Amino acid sequence: MSVKAYISWDTFQKDCDVTAVQINKPIDYIIALSRGGVVPARMMAEIIKPKKFYIIGLKLYNGQSSGDEVEITQDLQSYSEFDRHDNILIIDDISDRGTTLQFAYSHIWKNSGGSNVSVACPYIKEGTSRVPNFYSREFSNDEWVVFPFEKD
Repeated sequence: MSVKAYISWDTFQKDCDVTAVQINKPIDYIIALSRGGVVPARMMAEIIKPKKFYIIGLKLYNGQSSGDEVEITQDLQSYSEFDRHDNILIIDDISDRGTTLQFAYSHIWKNSGGSNVSVACPYIKEGTSRVPNFYSREFSNDEWVVFPFEKD
C-alpha cells in the first residue's frame, strides 16, 4: 500500500526551479513528455529559455497501475530539423521506474540523428533505472506522489 505524498504548487515551483538552474548549457529544444511533463517543462522553460518547445505523448501508466510497454500516443511530425549538434532536454514530472524516460531518451536520440540528449525531472523514485541528468528530490518507492495539477 502506497503512502500519498502531496506536493503543493509552491513546492512544485521551487523544485522545478532547482532542477532548471542545474542545467549549465544552452538548450535548443525542450521536449516535454505528455501528460505529466508538460507542466514542469513549461515552468522550467522560463529559466532555460529553449529555442523551441515540443511535446510528445507516451503512455505507461493506467491510473495508478503501471503497464509493461511504452506506447507513443503523440509523436513529432518530423525529426528532420534536429542534428547531432543540438542540445535536447527531455522533461517529465518524475522518474518512477525509469521505463518511460529510457524509452523517450532512446527514441529521441535515435530519431534526432544522435543529438546531445539530457533528461530532467523535478522528482525521482529510489532505485529508478533511469536517473535524470537533473532533478531536485527523491521519494521512496512506497510513496505515491500527488502533483498539484492532479486530482487525488
